[in-house]
Amino acid sequence: MALSHDEGKLDQLYPAPSHSPSVQAPRRLPGSTPESTSTLIKVLKDNHVKWHIFFNDKGFHNHASHHLLALFDLGGDGPNIEAAYETHTSYQRPAFESPQPITQRNFHEHLGDENYYNAYLNFFTDRLLEQGAAATIEEYIFSPRVNIEPPAPGQPPMQMANRFLSGLLHCLIHTGYGCEFGLLGQLAEGLAETAVHKPLAPALTPPTLMKYVGAATSDLTNATLSAASNLVPRFVLDQFRRVVGPAKPVTQKGVHALSLVSRIMHDDFYSYKTIALPPPVNSEEDTSLERTLHLRGDHLAEIAKEWTVDGTNAAEVERKIEELFWTNVVIFGIAGWGGREKSKTGKFNGDFFFLHLVTSVLFLPSIVAYLSPTSTSILLRTYLLNTLALYVARGRPALPVAEFFDTVTPTPTPPAASLPHTKPADGTLIADNPTPSPWFAILQSTLEHPDDHLVKLQRSLAHFSALYGATPAGYLKELGVELEGVERVDGSLFVRVAGLAMERVGWMREGEERDEWDFDGFFH
Repeated sequence: MALSHDEGKLDQLYPAPSHSPSVQAPRRLPGSTPESTSTLIKVLKDNHVKWHIFFNDKGFHNHASHHLLALFDLGGDGPNIEAAYETHTSYQRPAFESPQPITQRNFHEHLGDENYYNAYLNFFTDRLLEQGAAATIEEYIFSPRVNIEPPAPGQPPMQMANRFLSGLLHCLIHTGYGCEFGLLGQLAEGLAETAVHKPLAPALTPPTLMKYVGAATSDLTNATLSAASNLVPRFVLDQFRRVVGPAKPVTQKGVHALSLVSRIMHDDFYSYKTIALPPPVNSEEDTSLERTLHLRGDHLAEIAKEWTVDGTNAAEVERKIEELFWTNVVIFGIAGWGGREKSKTGKFNGDFFFLHLVTSVLFLPSIVAYLSPTSTSILLRTYLLNTLALYVARGRPALPVAEFFDTVTPTPTPPAASLPHTKPADGTLIADNPTPSPWFAILQSTLEHPDDHLVKLQRSLAHFSALYGATPAGYLKELGVELEGVERVDGSLFVRVAGLAMERVGWMREGEERDEWDFDGFFH
């Protein structure tokens, strides 16, 4: 049974979605209409009121809103959005009242307890409506009070920034949707989800980095949208704006994120055999990531120190986010292709965990648009550390760059039998090319695929292709990336990986059977 709710407040939480707050975040594709918008708002409200954030007692996440917003952004119509929502409702867990309300005084007492999700949801709803998104995110995710200061004598720090990265980055993703689309209800869910997650190993947010969080309070007046954006969400117009000076010269500062991945790939200290991954039976770690952070977290944090971010420099922040875009797609796509021969199917190893690196990194520009310079630096640097740790935890697979670009097509097409057989009219530009843009075929098929992770992945890859698809080979080499074959990487990376993803889970709209992502890692 749905919990009682205030319709007026619900309307404030779910207005029509705004455009993204950063030029580095996705631009909405054509297709939204009054009908699709009203359908989206209706099902988002229904999801918000009816369901818990975990759909089972194992902490598996409610992805419904991710799926719906991604479809809307790619131009899906109302029936498409409604049909997608129906694929989620059959297995969701009903929302329920928490044992007691959450207040400022007892905020720390029930962290990590899913029974208090509804109470944290109500708490964050009120805070967001009172003080806006930027101030709330700063105060409850990045401030010293919720990270490094004991909430009460003898109590451990709350580690909210650490919790924000836990759960395979779902808290960040959920909150990121709220930031991108200007939806306070989505933000409230993401922040409440963060509160009921347990923190990962402390190494994920090391003291050497988190000591800078002390500056976050004084930075609160600088929490702002990117100066490059004039498409501001309606609920942050009252937030302070940072005056950004002239951009500094575009020079590569420090080591590239992909170079750090390459160094780890060549260092047997991080081998899955050395760490004993997956974890042995009866190990104290529940997952490979926890074991990796326990045994190699401090070492990875030391490596990641070389990757710095000046949060006061908007141009540098944009470049660092771009590094993470390229790095995460290389890990998912090239490692997955390299692992095909030893996978159970013999196909592209579409690793479910690496997939979340691609779907989560998409939201960094939208989240950063709300953050102070200090919090921006903390978020990006801890995010990179999470990427490195997950790369090790999944087996530290090889990255055969040259072979990938020699073999994987830059012009993926649907199955031949599904293509139109009508003879094109005389004068058609290229009569024997039914898919002159691979992306239109990929995205149309994606809109009708029931796998909610596919639409999130292809939206990310399509956006990266829109930003960087024209990038020539040699670009990463010129930036100093230390990876064998990196001179071959060009902007076709994104469409090549998108084609592999379609082959892995099936062109269902075109008649192929549905297939699944891979969970076995690269332990071979």
